[in-house]
Amino acid sequence: MELSGYISLQSFVAGCTAPAGEPAFILQAENLLYTVPEEEYQYGVSLLRKAIGAYEAQKGIPLESSKQAIPFFREKRRMLIGPEMELYKFSFYENETVLPEKVQSAGQPYLRLSFDYEQLAEHCLFENIFLVRCKYDEKQILDNFITQMDREYDKFFFDEEHSGFTADSRFFSLLCNACLEVKKPLSAPEKEWRLAVLRSPSEAGYRYDNGQLLPSVPISLPLSVIRRVALLNSEKEGLNFSALAGFMQRIGLPPERYLEGLLEQ
Repeated sequence: MELSGYISLQSFVAGCTAPAGEPAFILQAENLLYTVPEEEYQYGVSLLRKAIGAYEAQKGIPLESSKQAIPFFREKRRMLIGPEMELYKFSFYENETVLPEKVQSAGQPYLRLSFDYEQLAEHCLFENIFLVRCKYDEKQILDNFITQMDREYDKFFFDEEHSGFTADSRFFSLLCNACLEVKKPLSAPEKEWRLAVLRSPSEAGYRYDNGQLLPSVPISLPLSVIRRVALLNSEKEGLNFSALAGFMQRIGLPPERYLEGLLEQ
């Protein structure tokens, strides 16, 4: 299986230009809560809250003792409550025809990269990187959250020190999953996957783009996970296409084997 990801030509060149060592490809993973629409990750959180309420109803827990409305986000910050850790992600798609909105509206050349799923998953396993498939079945998601409550309900609580949400707690993982993995059923045809890491704000880089200050972190992947490279609108990007072929040859990705439009038959 191959997964498709989109990256600007500028970011691809910058990410493959390593000063020394083994050839590598550096992706810039963006902070999930800054780049995903709020209604999307709040949908996942709302299902987690529903699961808490359903569990409480099953167990006869009175409303005055309910945990359903406890805060899940830091005050005035787009940051999950608990440890000083933030989610950063890069999206892939099983469906090669999916073109993300930011790519459609981009004012610069973009590439579609096809990745080998097996090699990507193996790399993530050894590098403590999460590779997750988004979930779209609302009933299945709710049922799974409710099942998890049997083990986790008595372990989480809210206080001003956030001690009820430790970094190694299963409930914090559930909260991350609600934001990272859950998407509305209408988005199911995308078949989205997300490469994700947890990092503290002090580990992030920051760039100012189109009126926004955006945090991101680098994720290093071996070049060997790349299977194909396609320059979008290549018929209008003749000079960039030619230069891209030369750049790929330089970094060890022979264009006749990897670049769509030059692939040997």
